[in-house]
Formats: sequence, structure tokens, C-alpha cells
Amino acid sequence: MRNASLAAALAVGVTGSAFATISNQLVGDSYIVKVGSGSAAQFFSVLDVYVKCGASTDIVSSTFGVSAYNASTVMNQGVAFHQVSGSSWAPTTNDVSGVDSFVTAGLRTQSSANTVNLQGDTNFANYSTAGATTVASVAGSAGAGWYPGIGANTTTNPYARAGYYNGAENTAKATTTISGNGIVAGGSLNNLWMVGRFVINATNELDTAVRTMTMQFAIAGKNNGVTTVTGATNAAYRYNQTLTFAVPAPGAAALLGLAGLVGRRRR
Repeated sequence: MRNASLAAALAVGVTGSAFATISNQLVGDSYIVKVGSGSAAQFFSVLDVYVKCGASTDIVSSTFGVSAYNASTVMNQGVAFHQVSGSSWAPTTNDVSGVDSFVTAGLRTQSSANTVNLQGDTNFANYSTAGATTVASVAGSAGAGWYPGIGANTTTNPYARAGYYNGAENTAKATTTISGNGIVAGGSLNNLWMVGRFVINATNELDTAVRTMTMQFAIAGKNNGVTTVTGATNAAYRYNQTLTFAVPAPGAAALLGLAGLVGRRRR
């Protein structure tokens, strides 16, 4: 079966540009989210991943793999991705806590009503699987990809433009600058196109634990909303980068243990 997102990529052409504004760099905004309190509290490390663009009019229409460049999203230490109860990779969960893993095509939040009709391509084996802890590709395929069913026409899909977000929404949530993630703590998220939120449960992680994820994929889109580009034929629009997850503040796990001890003494 033909890869649907690849078909979408080829549909917009294969013309490259000598003055590309969509870079081949990924940016990772990673931060810690605490859920609950006392001995029941949990700490989650969240990694929001973006394609770095150079103009507000840049458009990314799909994320995919091809036979010459397979797509993959892998936790290098084998840690499972976190999904809230009943959730899949589709950005359809009304998750107010912000600790649900999902893939996306520009939009930075998810809800049951605001999804750009995102679709996993035919190679994304567990796109709709509730509780999926990996990004699984169909065996022998070019790797999992995803794309907005609503398309990349900016008149119907504003999220397709790199410059859709502005103001307070364009500030990174990271409180610590992590080498290799391409952004400083609290830096600007201007002209970045989000591809996914990846979450791990870091409650029992050591303060010194380093967890990384490597993403490899190609994109299709238009520089400045005009010049068509695709990683199906142009290596400048292919990505292979390792990003690092934030770790809880020193002593977080110890504080949870102390809270539990105090609670037991009170009872």
C-alpha cells in the first residue's frame, strides 16, 4: 500500500530552493511537569519537538519516511512514552495536565475538537492504539509518518504556517538550557513547526539520569509559502537528530519519599 503522506509530499512537487528557509534542524523544548501532590506526586519529563523555520510563511505539509531514508522515533534508553489513560498518538485528548504524548502537524495543543484531522500514514502501525508506549512502524516499511487531513492550505489550516503562533505562546517552557536541544531556557519558539510531544515518567529517575530520543524523518512543504520542497528527493529536508529530556530538580524523588514517611507517621 502506498504511503499516504509520501503521496501528499509528491503531490506538492519536488522542486528545491537554493535559498531554503525551512532548516534541517530540530528544536527540543524539554521541561518537567509535576502532577499531584505529597507522596502521590509524579514528575513527568516533556519534550516538545519542532522543525526550525526561517520565515513566518514557511509551510510544512507532512512528516514521513522514504525507502532511502526511513523514519523512526526511538527512545535510546528504551524508556516507555507516557500516554494518559485511553489516549493514543492522535492529538485528540483533552489533557489539561500536559503530560500526554501525541504527534502533530503544527498545532501545539490537543483536544477532541482541535486536531487538524491529523492522520497517521499507512506505515504508522500503532497510531490509533490506546496506551501506545512506542512509535511503531509497519515491518519492512519506510517508517511511521503523519500529516494533517485538513491539508496544508493556509486558508483552511492556519497551523501549516510557521508564524501562526505569537506572543506568550512563543516562549519555551524549558527552565534549564540543555545542550543539543537547539534552544535556551525560556527562549523564543518563533517560526517553529511542532511535530510532536513526547513524555516520559521521570518520578523515579535519578537526578543525573540522561534520557535521549532520536528522530529521523523527511518533510514536504513550501519555503516562504511559495517554493515547493520535499525530503523525498532532497536531503536538505531530512532530519536525524538526538534530543535530550529534562530531569527533575535534585532531590525531587527524596522529597516524595519524605512526604510518604510523614504521611505514614501521621496516620
